[in-house]
Amino acid sequence: MKTGLGAALAALLVAVLALGACSSSANDNPTIGGGNVGQTSEVTMQAMNGGQSGTASLAESPSLLLTVTITLQNPSVAQEPAGIHVGTCTSFTPTAKFALSSVIGGKSTTSSLNTTLGELSSSPYVIVVQRSGTDPTTASCGPIPPASTP
Repeated sequence: MKTGLGAALAALLVAVLALGACSSSANDNPTIGGGNVGQTSEVTMQAMNGGQSGTASLAESPSLLLTVTITLQNPSVAQEPAGIHVGTCTSFTPTAKFALSSVIGGKSTTSSLNTTLGELSSSPYVIVVQRSGTDPTTASCGPIPPASTP
């Protein structure tokens, strides 16, 4: 009986070790986390329709959560909704795929966004800031740079 139990434990240990050897991390898959955990990306925000220009910084944490910080020049007095949309600055989906904190006084920080730079740089995405909650006109837009190819 001990021989059977010992063999079963040995087989279980081999299976666990084999699974561990087959696992991958975000660093192994460029579509998860963009290839390098902890990476950052800078986005140039362009003034649109008489709006504001500025920058957006995207920083990925080791746990693959994203922080987006927007800083716009000539801040508006209105609370400006912001989001990450699929598309380009000339043609994007009307509904944000990822909502961001509103820009207030030219600044916005959204922490723990459940996406990665790998996802956002794999196809066209843009950060869009609207004039106000009642005026959806685009005030600022910035394309998220595509992933660089090795």
